[in-house]
Amino acid sequence: MAKIKFPEQYILRGDFRLHSGERSTIKYDVEMMMTNPFYLHYILDKMPFSDHYIGIASGGALMALATHCENPTSQFSIIKKVEFLGERPTRPWALVDDVTTTERSLREAILIVGSEPEEIIVAVDRREPINKMLKITSLFYI
Repeated sequence: MAKIKFPEQYILRGDFRLHSGERSTIKYDVEMMMTNPFYLHYILDKMPFSDHYIGIASGGALMALATHCENPTSQFSIIKKVEFLGERPTRPWALVDDVTTTERSLREAILIVGSEPEEIIVAVDRREPINKMLKITSLFYI
């Protein structure tokens, strides 16, 4: 299945504060999109297998949990702000987030876990070319 464009009906327009603290006029509502069975299955089909999924709350945690449910032999943990919830990875792990704009939440999550992920997966990669320091797999294009 080829990568598809992020669905327009889940792009909100207004004045939003991002997790990075920046402001944006666009929000990609991955959590709402995941209530649509077509897009939920699309995400599950695109997610790579990992021994341990660590999701950044809240959209990334939902993506990681859904993927873990499809791969019950894997482990699942959540990073919520600066708190680690669940088991620390002892095997290769994947970091999952809904949207990245500045990589800040991804970098903070890696510091909290204390090791490098095997893969970083996001639904939407909003980074400017100059800000692309981490290797990230994006499930949708914008």
